[in-house]
Amino acid sequence: LLRNDGVLPLAGGFAADAAGRARGDGGPPRTVAVVGPLADDAQTQLGDWAGSSGQADWMRDGQPRDMITTILDGLRDHVPAGWAVTHARGADILTMAPDPEGTLFPDGQPRPQVVLPCPPDAALIAEAVAAAERADYVVAVVGDRIELVGEGCSTATLNLVGGQIALLDALAATGTPMVVVLLASKPLVLPDSALDAAALLWVANPGMRGGRAVAELLLGLVEPAGRLPISFARHVGQQPTYYNQIRGQHGSRYADLTQRPAFAFGDGLSYTTVEYAGLRVAPGELAPTDTVRAEVTVRNTGTRPVLETVQAYVSDDVTSVSWAERELKAFRQVALEPGQAATVRIDVPVADCAIVDGRGVRVVEPGDFTLLVGPSSREETLLRAPFTVRAAG
Repeated sequence: LLRNDGVLPLAGGFAADAAGRARGDGGPPRTVAVVGPLADDAQTQLGDWAGSSGQADWMRDGQPRDMITTILDGLRDHVPAGWAVTHARGADILTMAPDPEGTLFPDGQPRPQVVLPCPPDAALIAEAVAAAERADYVVAVVGDRIELVGEGCSTATLNLVGGQIALLDALAATGTPMVVVLLASKPLVLPDSALDAAALLWVANPGMRGGRAVAELLLGLVEPAGRLPISFARHVGQQPTYYNQIRGQHGSRYADLTQRPAFAFGDGLSYTTVEYAGLRVAPGELAPTDTVRAEVTVRNTGTRPVLETVQAYVSDDVTSVSWAERELKAFRQVALEPGQAATVRIDVPVADCAIVDGRGVRVVEPGDFTLLVGPSSREETLLRAPFTVRAAG
């Protein structure tokens, strides 16, 4: 969960009956418009190396449809009794065409077809806009089709392909609270209509029952707990975009754009708030064979339970060769009920604080280090505590 202005969970507080449908005292019935070209795309939901992905052709018609729960299926199955779910495709993404250089390589092997992005379709967008205007919420499912995923399917753009940006822009203009579900196996560059949406959820390729998982999370039947293993750029020109770049490698900005990513490694929201305090490291100098032992207090300051991922990064303050500003060295997950606090123990072997020196040898250089602990890799979210490593022997 990368953004949430409070619209999620859509049906917070509901329980689920034996059939999986949410129930409870949740106020008046609601209508959810589920739109987008991937809302009911069963095969793309499975991602690369699935039956019909093009990499594995032993199941040319794809996985059995009745074994797959799409996001549309999941919401239809799990909204509270009395709620309505409507659907509109809203946009197409692509069509395929023969490679203009020919259908065969010079050696006679077949050339893969090429992708042709679909232009925005005014009729499809109008249908989706009408559905959104009649709804209390709109869930827009966009991203990459399977033809844009996997080996031999690299793209020259990180933008949403086809009519999807025009669709999101039109949906945003309706004023209906919009939840964007990004179904894509790689980090994409998103338009303002997605970045400013009421909520944004990245689900990668969630698999055969992924639609149920997405629905349960949107409705508040489960708590979001995922954290990004990658960073999302604001513009393709920001590449490379990753959290552990060599310090000073690119400076802090371009002439026209900050270097800060849209979403950073380790980012991820929950349906509550968690406070970090009191980071402390056991005093004294450490030998290269010792372990950094630290504690931090985390407190659930909200009204819902949480599975918090406490992330620990290390920065070697001065190095003999250029090195990363910080690197993830450990993480701990702790379950907290509303109002509950816990002391989390973090152990990092000093050996894990090594660099590769100018001779190509992995060593722990003596000197000052900083332990950084918090909910993501973003510098402003991290508590800091110093420690010192003495020379071996």
